[in-house]
Amino acid sequence: MSSLTLTAKAIRRSILAATAASVAFSGVAIAEDAPEKVERIEVTGSRIKQVDMETVSPVTVIDAAAIAMTGEKTVADVLNNSAINSFGSWRGVSGYGSGASSTSSVNLRGLGASATLVLLDGRRMPGTSSSSGAVADTSSIPMSIVERIEILRDGASAVYGSDAVAGVINIITKKEFDGVQLDYSYEMPDVEGGDAERLSIATGYNTDKGNITFTYEYYDTKAVMDRDVWKLDDSSYGAYSTFSSVPNGISDSGWVDNSEFCDQVDNTVLNSDGRCLYSYGEVTKLFGDSTRNSFLTNFSYDITDDIQFRGRATASLAETETRYAGTPVSTNYPVMSADNPYNPYASTGGEDVTVYMRSVQIGERDTLTETNNFDILAGFVGFADVGNGLDWEFNVQSSSSTTNSFGYNLINDSIIQREIDTGNYDIFNTSGMSYEEWNGQMSELYGAAAHTGVYQGKFESTQIDGLVSTLLIDEGDFSLAMVAGAEYEMIDFKQTSDPESAAGIISGGSGGDDVNATRDRTAGYLEFQMGLPANFEVSAAVRYERYEQEGKLTGATGDIVNSSTFDAVVPKLGLSWRPVDSLLLRASYGDSFRAPNMGEMFSSQALSFESSLDNLWCNTAGNDDDTYCDPNQQHKTWFGGNPNLEAEEGNSFTVGGVWNVNDDWNVEVSYYSITYDNKIESVGVDDILRDELREGTSDFVTRGADGKIEYIESGVRNIATVETSGIDFVTAYNLESSVGDWNFKLDLSKVLDFKKQDNAESAMIDYSGSTDYPDLRGNFAVGWSYDDFSAAWTTVYIGSQSAEYWRELEEYDNYTDYGTYFKHNVQFAYNHSMNGSITVGVNNILDEEAPTYYDYADYRDVNVGLYDVLGRTYYIRLSQRF
Repeated sequence: MSSLTLTAKAIRRSILAATAASVAFSGVAIAEDAPEKVERIEVTGSRIKQVDMETVSPVTVIDAAAIAMTGEKTVADVLNNSAINSFGSWRGVSGYGSGASSTSSVNLRGLGASATLVLLDGRRMPGTSSSSGAVADTSSIPMSIVERIEILRDGASAVYGSDAVAGVINIITKKEFDGVQLDYSYEMPDVEGGDAERLSIATGYNTDKGNITFTYEYYDTKAVMDRDVWKLDDSSYGAYSTFSSVPNGISDSGWVDNSEFCDQVDNTVLNSDGRCLYSYGEVTKLFGDSTRNSFLTNFSYDITDDIQFRGRATASLAETETRYAGTPVSTNYPVMSADNPYNPYASTGGEDVTVYMRSVQIGERDTLTETNNFDILAGFVGFADVGNGLDWEFNVQSSSSTTNSFGYNLINDSIIQREIDTGNYDIFNTSGMSYEEWNGQMSELYGAAAHTGVYQGKFESTQIDGLVSTLLIDEGDFSLAMVAGAEYEMIDFKQTSDPESAAGIISGGSGGDDVNATRDRTAGYLEFQMGLPANFEVSAAVRYERYEQEGKLTGATGDIVNSSTFDAVVPKLGLSWRPVDSLLLRASYGDSFRAPNMGEMFSSQALSFESSLDNLWCNTAGNDDDTYCDPNQQHKTWFGGNPNLEAEEGNSFTVGGVWNVNDDWNVEVSYYSITYDNKIESVGVDDILRDELREGTSDFVTRGADGKIEYIESGVRNIATVETSGIDFVTAYNLESSVGDWNFKLDLSKVLDFKKQDNAESAMIDYSGSTDYPDLRGNFAVGWSYDDFSAAWTTVYIGSQSAEYWRELEEYDNYTDYGTYFKHNVQFAYNHSMNGSITVGVNNILDEEAPTYYDYADYRDVNVGLYDVLGRTYYIRLSQRF
């Protein structure tokens, strides 16, 4: 019986064959017996090359055929559906600044995207400027270049360095391709918009001395409007804003309105108290229009029999157009003074009126984001005939990520206030103008204050690294292999906003959190693998890593330069045992370490106005203010970096086994436990107010004499501890029959607990199984092939979740429990005689609806990072090879 699992066989076959993936489900296909002599390869989780692809660390492998079988259109979507992406992950949506609306990430074990390291061919991917270089954009990876994805479900800071806390995603690209291959796909969801088109061309050339491959991919997807997803026509829908295209005002005497124009303006709703509210969901884009051009080339050349030159170059050029509703003038609320000639209380002496206005007359807030990523690697790989042989490599890598974001139709608050003070604008139509006259006057007012916000971010990295590895001892049942290496990286990161946004006088955009920082990273590591009698194997790794960073902060007293140094020694130890050839038992323990990134430490303080419900005040008996207690009430919020952050530290323990029941069936079970101390989180307003409600007080909320919020201090901080544990279960089975070959695979991840403690004095709270923290996720796949025909059925499962904790905490009974969620995908493929294939499929064929937060209809009331909201989606794929 073979000692390789079905997955490992598939990897070995793909490495030996080095051919383009077909649409068949080869990830668990029946493999031929492996040849007796197999080249040692590097498997994710260790830098020591080895023959057996099942090692001391658990690795999930998704090859190109299995990726195609999912029916998903991007690498980000494939990873988001992974069972160990426990609570979903970020998917770019409109309304987020610094270019974040055009990126996606992955969040293994729910520990945050910055705790998951993403590699491209075993090397770090450059991070995005919106994350200060800490998080790679998984949506920027063209599907056509991916040979397979390896997911290390274990902490690996000792092997790969900082950030590999929850696990590692290693995206392996296609190499040694010969010929030309064209691929085209088109996807069309039931929902209006969202059509996606992809065209790729891959070509390669091989010689006795080396090879070169080149891949180009064009990808375009159309916007999806919020109005086509959410139930805006439902009678219970109430996501309307007081910041309206027909302005509202508030004074000591109450609300001032201009309700006679409400029915003449699009997307407005007349409230029972006379206010004309704005339905912003009618005009916003949930997902923006996006176009991306991607390039990849891999090349190698044998200089001598023992020295090879290798290189890789990638480029991704993307544009994303997102849209949010016309700008609410809210960063600095405009006030119509009591002596203004158009003050609605002029006849009684006048009162200062705070104006709630929205600049719909000059258009919606459109944002164009340009994201350009470049990565160049060059190096030498060699062998020296010393002792048992010495493998070595030396590499130089240069990466950059630039983001330019242009926000149109923003508003300069200072100009709005200045123009109102001239007494030339009858905002509340006290003079009885016609609608056309009044609307023209408002257009003139907003036009005078219109502003284009500019954000620019650039992350640059240059890395030099090298390693040597050898088999030190190979005597009978005892062997000892070793690898030693060193890395040095220089990083520059800068993000700036236009001066007006940075000054906090612009409504509708994000700005002010400017960063100008540098970071030097130095690392050295050792790794050992020891083979012992009775089929025991011990692996050990240790790594020293040092970060020296410096950044400039802009504060009330001017520019301040802060510097910091973080360093740590992190070990990892693993043990595996094969009591019989078909069974592998394994366990590992490792420490983890993550230094704060430059944005977390050095972002300047910026002002924002965040919407949230102040349950502490509103749930107190005797407090009655319907306007303040509106869930869309905005609160003045300061956010930015924290130069006092400490490094995150943690440890992980994994134990389990892999059993090859027979040549066609294998089973894997793994238990994991992760403790994460000093975890750095960007704490939002909702979380701060929930913590205050739970604890009774908060150092981050300042209240006035009336008990209402004056301002909130958001941003990043170290929370005390996160602890999580769970069980992964994977089984695969192959069946040959007279009507074709069948493949079955089940992948489950059960979260036993997910506990968070906000500070040393707080209680540890277990969130597993509560809303947005599903404690069970899984995928089931069935593949069938017969001659030139194949078909597949895949099911994505997300477990039920309870909202009871949130209902009790916030005394709000409208939170709903989530039921179980099943998303079924089906596809059919035909390999024709002209060396090509045709695939048709439907994702979410049963049109399963995602669960909603509330028992009433609301705006964006689904976790789009966890659930599909596009409905049934049809696609076709054509592939032709020459």
